[in-house]
Amino acid sequence: MYDIKGGSDTASTYECLICGEIITSDTRAEKCARCGSTNTFQNRALSLE
Repeated sequence: MYDIKGGSDTASTYECLICGEIITSDTRAEKCARCGSTNTFQNRALSLE
């Protein structure tokens, strides 16, 4: 996956840090559809450290 400004051909996987909901999207989600939390998504490709 290339991190080029203006877009990417590959979607990323994000996980809600509150309820664990997994979504696949080309942009970071703002609100979790399952628990309603806002701005709680972590890109699963990134380290949690």
